[in-house]
Amino acid sequence: MDILRFIAIVSIIIAHASPNELLFRIRNFDVVLMVLLMGVSFNISQKEHSVKYNSYILKRFKRLIISTWIFLTAFFALFYMISNFSNKNLFFDIKTIVLSFAFNGGIGYVWVMYVFFVVSLFSPLILQLSEKIKSNNKYLLLLIFLYMIYHCSVSLNRLLPVNLGGNLQNYILTPFGYCLIAAVGIRFKNLNKKEILVMSSVLLSIFLIFMLLYKFKSTQDFKYPPTIYYISYGLFVSFALYLIFNQQWVQNLIFNRFVFFYSKVSLNLYFLHIISIYTLNFYGQNIPLISEYFIARFLFIICSAMLMTYLYECLIANWLKKRALKKIIKCIRCSLLR
Repeated sequence: MDILRFIAIVSIIIAHASPNELLFRIRNFDVVLMVLLMGVSFNISQKEHSVKYNSYILKRFKRLIISTWIFLTAFFALFYMISNFSNKNLFFDIKTIVLSFAFNGGIGYVWVMYVFFVVSLFSPLILQLSEKIKSNNKYLLLLIFLYMIYHCSVSLNRLLPVNLGGNLQNYILTPFGYCLIAAVGIRFKNLNKKEILVMSSVLLSIFLIFMLLYKFKSTQDFKYPPTIYYISYGLFVSFALYLIFNQQWVQNLIFNRFVFFYSKVSLNLYFLHIISIYTLNFYGQNIPLISEYFIARFLFIICSAMLMTYLYECLIANWLKKRALKKIIKCIRCSLLR
């Protein structure tokens, strides 16, 4: 799980570093893998310790939505100060700021946090459904039926006026498409190796058929909202990676404290890499050796984001330790006074 999450976040950062067309297409399984892992993680966590729906949703709202708004506030404040310090015009207008907080365009990149939150909203309901349907085949047939309804909705949405259709796509259809992917993740632990291999073969076949039908178009064109061409590729690669990294010797070879740490803090790593991206966007002309070459761009973005994440986690960890220590001392004093 940690290895796959690490691969997913690194793949997302690769995409945002503007790689060549081939690499951009190859790594376009990243968000699907991340959502699939959300489903798997939710299933595991609920079996370990069940939580009430209201407290769970509140926790996810704070974790995904509030955290995003806090990051955006800090992000815009940072670049506002930089623009004042460098005597340049503001980098972002009011419309961009508002749309960013509304998860509807703006600076980009943060749309996925809204999707993750909606997936979280429906995960408990999907898990209940999964537990009621014992047969894996019946469960997968239900998902196929739901996808057909979803696909028809996507087709009908294209007939609506641009503004209405765009909002329905952003706030309803795109998250629902990823909920179907999370539903596969929630069921994933019930699948045996043979079933995973069969599903992988079917997904690969579907992907190849649609690749020929669409004349080798990029799956990226079918990501918003996600449709079968994009989903089949993402799930196939995700399943293939699981089969590879589920081998103990492979895990022993790759898994270490570095992978574990950045897998656990992948959310903050995602947020902070956006700062690195916009630093290059605004000041890349001053450092052409970095901005003009993909490898240099990627290394700059991921290394700076990892450094910021590490420093942030260290500061937060130290603050929490000090806070906990103060509580302990306070409790000891109270007990002594009694």
